[in-house]
Amino acid sequence: MEEEKINVKDWIVLSTTMIGAVLTILALIWQNVPSNGIVTVTFLLMIAFIFFVNSVSANSRAKFESRKKALDEKMMNKFVRFAEYSFGLGFTFVIIAFTFLGYKYLLDLPEGRNLLTLSLPIVFLLTTWIIILIYNSINYSGKAFKSFRSLKRSLWMLLELIALGLIVLDFFELIIIP
Repeated sequence: MEEEKINVKDWIVLSTTMIGAVLTILALIWQNVPSNGIVTVTFLLMIAFIFFVNSVSANSRAKFESRKKALDEKMMNKFVRFAEYSFGLGFTFVIIAFTFLGYKYLLDLPEGRNLLTLSLPIVFLLTTWIIILIYNSINYSGKAFKSFRSLKRSLWMLLELIALGLIVLDFFELIIIP
């Protein structure tokens, strides 16, 4: 049980740190707004903020549940899972926001629309996916193909892939990311 208490506390600290990071990023990007994409990036970061706040709340509730004399382990685990999904979705929105933001800032440069600009979001997301796959293989070692069946991580990667598709469409001026 002590191990779970420590883990919950660590997630509270990490989620709180992410709240600070998201608010700092928002403040900084509004100082130097790209010509496009600020609406989408702000929307994604604000939604991520909500998910991180929820992660802190859910982990705090799990920590509270773990301190009760009549520990309801089932209830505590529900809050921990809820916090994990919330944190993961918030982090996914931050990754997507950074992908849009970096891409849009590069488009604003005089060289603007070139293949190197398009390669930034591709390389950024590929790196993210490789790290996720490595993490999953470590996390699920000994459980054949479990890492590929992780619904939450598959959903998060799908959202990032959709974002990449939108960036490609934006690059070829088939749509404009607001």
